[in-house]
Amino acid sequence: MQWLRRLFAREKLDKQLDAELRFHVEQQTAENVAAGMSSAEARRRALAQFGGLEYMKEETRDARGTQFVESLLQDIRFAFRMLRKSPGFTVVVVLTLALGIGANTAIFSVVDWLLLRPLPGVKDAGQMTYLSVQLKEGGTHRQFSYPNFEDIRKQSASVFSDVAGLQLFQRDGLRAEGKNLRIWTNYVTGNYFEMLGVRPAVGRLILPSEGKVAGADPVLVLSYSYWQAQFGGDPSVVGMKATVNGQPVTIIGVTPKGFSGTLAILDTQGYLPFGMANAISVDKSDFLTNRGETNDAGLMLIARLKPRVKLAAAQPVLNVVAEQLAEKYPKIDSWKSMHAAKLTAAPPGNDSLPVIAAIAGLFLSLAGLVLLLACVNVANLLLVRAGARSREMAVRAALGAGKKRLMRQLLTESILLALLGCAGGIVLGIVASRALSSINVGSAVPFRLDFNFNWRVFAYAFTAALFTGIAVGLVPALRASRSNLNEILHEGGRTSTGGQQRLRNTLVGAQVAGSLMLLVIAGLFVRSLQKVQHMDLGFDPSHVLNFSMDPHEAGYSSAKGAQFFHDLVERVRALPGVHSASIAASVPLGLNTLDSTIKIAGHEVAQGREAPAAGYDAVTPGYFETLHIAILQGRDFLESDTKDSQHVAIINEAMARKYWPGQDPIGQQFTSEEDSNHTLQIVGVVKDSRTDDITGRVQPFFYQAFAQKFMTPATLQVRTVAAPESMASGILEVIRVAAPALPVFDVQTMTQSLGTFDTIGPFQLGAGLAASLGILGLILAVLGIYGVVSYAASQRTHEIGIRMALGAQPAQILGMFLRQGLLIVGVGTSVGIVATLAISRVLSSFLVGVTGSDPFTYAGVSILLAIVTLAACYIPARRATKVDPMVALRYE
Repeated sequence: MQWLRRLFAREKLDKQLDAELRFHVEQQTAENVAAGMSSAEARRRALAQFGGLEYMKEETRDARGTQFVESLLQDIRFAFRMLRKSPGFTVVVVLTLALGIGANTAIFSVVDWLLLRPLPGVKDAGQMTYLSVQLKEGGTHRQFSYPNFEDIRKQSASVFSDVAGLQLFQRDGLRAEGKNLRIWTNYVTGNYFEMLGVRPAVGRLILPSEGKVAGADPVLVLSYSYWQAQFGGDPSVVGMKATVNGQPVTIIGVTPKGFSGTLAILDTQGYLPFGMANAISVDKSDFLTNRGETNDAGLMLIARLKPRVKLAAAQPVLNVVAEQLAEKYPKIDSWKSMHAAKLTAAPPGNDSLPVIAAIAGLFLSLAGLVLLLACVNVANLLLVRAGARSREMAVRAALGAGKKRLMRQLLTESILLALLGCAGGIVLGIVASRALSSINVGSAVPFRLDFNFNWRVFAYAFTAALFTGIAVGLVPALRASRSNLNEILHEGGRTSTGGQQRLRNTLVGAQVAGSLMLLVIAGLFVRSLQKVQHMDLGFDPSHVLNFSMDPHEAGYSSAKGAQFFHDLVERVRALPGVHSASIAASVPLGLNTLDSTIKIAGHEVAQGREAPAAGYDAVTPGYFETLHIAILQGRDFLESDTKDSQHVAIINEAMARKYWPGQDPIGQQFTSEEDSNHTLQIVGVVKDSRTDDITGRVQPFFYQAFAQKFMTPATLQVRTVAAPESMASGILEVIRVAAPALPVFDVQTMTQSLGTFDTIGPFQLGAGLAASLGILGLILAVLGIYGVVSYAASQRTHEIGIRMALGAQPAQILGMFLRQGLLIVGVGTSVGIVATLAISRVLSSFLVGVTGSDPFTYAGVSILLAIVTLAACYIPARRATKVDPMVALRYE
């Protein structure tokens, strides 16, 4: 505020000087005109005559500016001297603020990477958008056929510099230098790299002229990280002959370091021209001419806004394009409108961003609460320090220092402490963000975590530090400026403890309340993780090994792939130590989950109601035995369930209850949208199990015979008698002998696969972050309660001596201070419980198997906090009982 007032005073002075200068110039100009000069000559001479006044104005302004800067530098130098005189106090305050600011910057770096940071390695990344379509019947899709892409590119040229397409994340098999490798690829249009402004690290990239003819440009571009990991960064890889899914390709180049693709959260490892999708696909479909929305090779469209074109300006153009395409192709395009949105590291889509934003908001709020607790702690310390320096402030005031001058000095010290804490917080934040970036998510998908600091994170840290410095220093500064000079000087050095002690007690009570909130939330997240870990999944993951593979990656046809899987299961079952083995297109709670709308015989869907839907999987006989899923009715799949026999299905209990309530589902029939040419007859009902979601209710699900619905990639699942890890090498050798060119991936136990980021990993991460923030809050609360009781004991040393001289026992002195501490803890705990219960409904949306008002968690945390804070009260209170009455009576 003082700085603002100085600025306004300076502007007022400038206006006064300007007015004076104008008056003299105008007066002299009039006199010159009266003397016979022309108007221009009269004004020129007047300005020359009074130019010295302008110089005086500048001189005065410079003098006042210099005085202000010198005064500010004097405050800073004095603040450094005072902090250097109290190193213990300075270290405690800086570390406290560093913990709060460090936690905030680490969490903000995650939010920045997901929602704010432009794509790395892309020229003018802020102009990048992705397109989506709102359908007339409701819902949104983000995949476009190649013909629609070409039309959109031409018709939106008024707002977009260019539009490119890519087929997101395909798992392919790469065979190069005699090695079978797994590679995650994007099939991109020829203008993809040119539009992004990406230049190769080695060789060249895909050209705009490539990818327009099916199979005509068999080239492959590797990512920098994949090139380093699999080829050791050897530049001779350019020109190397290789195969992708059995199709010959030539490696032509490597993308630059730091560029990971259009979605920064996923580390794309290879790029092929979109025309190669036709050659590599199993059925050799012509994706380049098929306009159907159900196109298996649908493109995600990304567009670059033209310079100075805002995102909102593109919306009317896109709506016109959508309307024209829907009118021109009414049987194919049921589009209501088209939308463009900013492209960030997070997966595109309105369905994922709200969830990410909600989680980010929760943890930013928790980190903010930690910073608030740190601020309260520091404010308490500064109040104590201000009380100890009250005589110093009184002497300075007596020597002529004004209240504003004293306030500015104290605020300068608090801001300086906050900036030192900011520096420490940035160091801690960088360490924490690097630890988060190095987390092994354990997923088959190559997720890329990069929470490095950038200017936004540094600006966030500096802003947080500046506001922290002002917030924690304002109350002590105001109290110091309002102190009674005569009373302080007459006290002879003693400080009163009444009002200040009550304020400190209130602040520590707030700390306890905030700490309890953090601990309860952390406890709820930990309890939620425990519930997930011990949840009845409906199957037994122990002693099960998974081996994922795709025969198409070795160039096998569908028929040859089906025969390969059949023979492989027979060979693995014959191995010693194998209890059972089977094939599944999708493993429970794995990466690939499948669902389909269904048509049930005799079941009519009312107009405006959603069609029946269910998840599904394709499995071989023995699957339910391998995973220990109980068959409740009917039978398992048989070897006689072949492609030419009646197509059959086995459903779970949820599907039976929902679509055939009170009926025997065995023998009932339905049709899946995925294969409308074959009616499925139900031959069995199995126990409900978790398939695609570890939370919520078990949804309807059905299984098809793998021989009747061949799908890839697929997973060989083996239940072993001994430890499954001991069997992995023997089974891998059987696969290698059967198909030497076939890459095998995701070799892990079923228990390991459940611990990845695809399943319970987010729960583990959330519980870990919440627990870390809760521990920080507990530490700050303990420091606060310890500081208040300790300071109260030191301030009451004279009183303690009198009490003990009059016969008070140590136990009575101990009880006096413990009652003070317990009162603070009791009030703070009560307030914290009420505040946490108030947000319990919001918390419940992030939890599984436990409510936001779980009494066990609240009781456990309250007892823990009471014990820890009681210990923090006991130590200084016990020290107070050791005071020698004679020494205490001579105190001060």
